[in-house]
Amino acid sequence: MNTPTRTERNSTVTTVPATAPASHAVTAEDAAKASKSVADLDRIERVLTTVLVILGVGGLFFTAFNVTTFALDHDVHWAIAWMLDPLVTVALLAALFIDGKLSAHGYKPSGWPFVLRWFAGLTTWLMNCWGSLYPDAKFTGMSLNPDFAGLLLHSAIPFLVIVLAEAGAGWRRFCSRKKPEYVATITAWKDQEEARRAAERKAKEDRVKAERAAQEAERKRAAELADTEKRAAVEAQKAREVADAEARRIRAEEEVEARRAERTRQEAEARLRQEAEAREQQARINRQNAAHAAELERQRIATEAQAEAERIRAQAEVDAAEKAREDRRRAAEARRAQTAIPDEQAPAGTAIPAAIPSAKATAIPSNRTAEADEVRGAEAKRKQIEEATFEAAVLIFSETAPTRRDFAARYGRGETWGRDRYAEAERLMDEDADYAAQVLAEAEKRTTTSHA
Repeated sequence: MNTPTRTERNSTVTTVPATAPASHAVTAEDAAKASKSVADLDRIERVLTTVLVILGVGGLFFTAFNVTTFALDHDVHWAIAWMLDPLVTVALLAALFIDGKLSAHGYKPSGWPFVLRWFAGLTTWLMNCWGSLYPDAKFTGMSLNPDFAGLLLHSAIPFLVIVLAEAGAGWRRFCSRKKPEYVATITAWKDQEEARRAAERKAKEDRVKAERAAQEAERKRAAELADTEKRAAVEAQKAREVADAEARRIRAEEEVEARRAERTRQEAEARLRQEAEAREQQARINRQNAAHAAELERQRIATEAQAEAERIRAQAEVDAAEKAREDRRRAAEARRAQTAIPDEQAPAGTAIPAAIPSAKATAIPSNRTAEADEVRGAEAKRKQIEEATFEAAVLIFSETAPTRRDFAARYGRGETWGRDRYAEAERLMDEDADYAAQVLAEAEKRTTTSHA
């Protein structure tokens, strides 16, 4: 049986059940019955609250008309006459509901809740039954000619609400007393089950420990017996094993030393071969790269020279054609002038011979000029390539080289042309020591100048 303890906080009294250990073993059936009983008590409390609310709200609607009529008969304005019954009924319901709820927690109503409850209930009853108490509308203290049927009719609902609330408080107190008992039973069963499981676990652990201890003891006895049997053989063979081990150690050291010397020799030979192959391969790659770069440069220069020569030759042909047209024009003018001169003053044939030598004289110098321009253009391109290659080598050595495109843009060329200049500069610095020395001197000169 649980002993309830009362805790008071902020003027609210709450009953807290103190769980005590069960004096006897609790079965699973007892715990199931206790759980079912707690659920039943919770359901009964919910039903009680629901019925009380339904009855109160229904009574409000039932008595509203009579109370409103009572208020209108006593000179209350209709706009507020209807509020009388709801307000009194709400006060009554609040007193009944709160007292019933708090009683489940051990609260004992004082005098004021009693006065409020009975005043609201009797007021509602009197206003609802006034017409039945005094049918003739004359108040004489004692009712002389009451309408007993009307009294019964209008008294049923108010008294049902009051009596149900009072009975509900007792029922809730009973539920509050019984619930801790069932909860204690459930808690005791849970504690009992937990203790049983703990005991089973401990017993299982003890059995496992005992089995392990027995196995360990048996293993130790077997190990000791085996050690005793082997000890004699070990002692007998110990000297022989020591001698054999020493001999094996010496042979092993000799073999290890021989293998180490052989491995060192093989590694040195392999390293020499690898270095020679690497140098040969690098030289072959460098030669191939240089030959490829030179071939590309030669093809590019030849292509550019051929294109330039074609352009110069086309220009020369255009100039020669223009010159021939000019000569023909002049010859035509000379013929027209000769036609206008008399025969005795200007001999026939003088204009034509003068024009022909002129045409022949101008054609040959024109061709020679085009060839000279072509040679000079190729020489200028060659010098530009040499200067650009040297500049690229200095920039690479100084680690200030711009991108291929930016470098080529300085000379009005494309990115491929700049890439070829960088490749050619690196090749010359790798293959030509004098060229590398010139590049070094120029780079140091520029560095000194910039610092100054």
